[in-house]
Amino acid sequence: RPHVHPQRAGMKKKSITAKGKAKAKGKKGPGKKAAAGDGEGAAADWLGDAASDEDKLLDSDEDDDDKGGDEGAAASEGSVTGDEDDDDDEAGNDGEEGGTLAVRDDDNDGAYDEDAPRHRSKFLARVVAGEQPADLGAIKQRIHDAAAMLGNWRKAKQLGDSRTREEVLASLIADCSTYFGYSEELAEYFLRMFSPEQAVQFFEANEKSRPLTIRTNSLKARRASLMQSLIARKVQVDPIGPWTKVGLKVYDSAVPVGATPEYLGGQYMIQSASSFIPVMALAPQENETILDMAAAPGGKTTYIGQLMKNTGTLFANDLRKERCKALVANCHRLGLTNVVATCLDGKKLPGLLPRLDRVLLDAPCSGSGIIARDPAVKVKRGAKDFEENSRLQKELLAAAIDMVDAGSKTGGYIVYSTCSVSVEENEAVIDFALRTRSVELVSFSSAVNFGVEGMTRYRERRFHPTMGLTRRYYPHVHNMDGFFVAKLKKTSNKVPERTRKDRSKTSAHVHAWGEEHWTPEVLETVVDFAEAGAQGAGVGGANGLAAAKGKPLNKRERKKLKRAAILAARAA
Repeated sequence: RPHVHPQRAGMKKKSITAKGKAKAKGKKGPGKKAAAGDGEGAAADWLGDAASDEDKLLDSDEDDDDKGGDEGAAASEGSVTGDEDDDDDEAGNDGEEGGTLAVRDDDNDGAYDEDAPRHRSKFLARVVAGEQPADLGAIKQRIHDAAAMLGNWRKAKQLGDSRTREEVLASLIADCSTYFGYSEELAEYFLRMFSPEQAVQFFEANEKSRPLTIRTNSLKARRASLMQSLIARKVQVDPIGPWTKVGLKVYDSAVPVGATPEYLGGQYMIQSASSFIPVMALAPQENETILDMAAAPGGKTTYIGQLMKNTGTLFANDLRKERCKALVANCHRLGLTNVVATCLDGKKLPGLLPRLDRVLLDAPCSGSGIIARDPAVKVKRGAKDFEENSRLQKELLAAAIDMVDAGSKTGGYIVYSTCSVSVEENEAVIDFALRTRSVELVSFSSAVNFGVEGMTRYRERRFHPTMGLTRRYYPHVHNMDGFFVAKLKKTSNKVPERTRKDRSKTSAHVHAWGEEHWTPEVLETVVDFAEAGAQGAGVGGANGLAAAKGKPLNKRERKKLKRAAILAARAA
């Protein structure tokens, strides 16, 4: 029988107990309380209280790497944003068990709180209240119609729809919140970040399960031999794709993938495909000194170690002592001998570690890219969380840059990654680093040649022109967890004394001029232009005024002034 992590066992017990108590409440009487109890049970079933296929395959003591990495990286979250409750801190784990989203369990007694705040999902709120939910088929059709209308607004207006663009968007936000179970705030954020059709595809992709993926440990096995061993145990596996030489995807298995002799012998690591990319972008070399700032439970750390072939020094840090146990255990299981595990605050590392060749920072984030495996993000996270995480991420990235040696012969690189798709946690953090440190963005297309380019502009924000060298990975485009990866090259060990001004926001008076403003009155308006002579006089007058004020004229202005005088003489 495979070993089950005690934390997971406790969470399963709590979920079952909560569900049982909810059903018991429903049987007490035929009144409103009974209806509410039945609604809570229905909400738990709708959220997937039963274990998914992936959970059955992942019946081991291994947490998924990107979820664990983002929490373990919460390297100093408590010191910056304050201590949060257990639900928020352990979002990556609570989301897998399901059944506890209807109301919060603040006292951790395994029972639902009757006085808990109302849920932000309209669909779940109706189920919890015992009301009959709306027709989901009709809502889905409205979502696709509204997305198509917003995608081709001119054609939609020709069909005779009298609603404004904002009214259609508001209706789409409400329908997406009801159908997919998001809070309206988060649904609006994604609908404004993507085009409406892409946002709907993003929502739908987060409802689909993806195959479990594993990474071959090249220190102990080759991928071909590992495939043969797993196939002999009735595990259906295939290579992930041509972009990785060590990844395998598991379609089905007759045995728990996290309890095979090959797993226990350290021949592979259970790890999501998107979390391979930051390590591939880092491109660690032999005999270097490298740091993984947020290492637990060790997926990316062990990948770095195998690429270093157990040479050099690899520092693996994590703030949480209990998570460092899994980190050390995985390093031993996979046969790494060059790892130094530390349990320190990530912001205090610059004064404790020597100069480094490379640093990997898989920063703590909201997890908006892994909603498929953590449905709690749909209602727990919002724009405020994105901003709070951004502050911590900027501090950690600045500390990572300060530890790197710009004069390193082989390195001088920093890789920043998150499992979030929000702009505040990604491009905004990199733009801050470009303004406050002597770094520049570099391409990593030689290691990973796919991905969507990062945003150079987002609504009123304007980012550095080189932001296109970063890469975004989306569930609806690449069939993997949402991820963001950026690679920085340190150019100088000096910290700039003067920070560059933040010009990422335009003036408040600038407004978008969409097609909805193209009314017949505007299109038929006649525009009068001044004559060439008047324009020349205006130019000359402006230059003459500048000269009258005593401002020096450059060569171009003198030529304009001379030309204006010649034209005026000819006109006379």
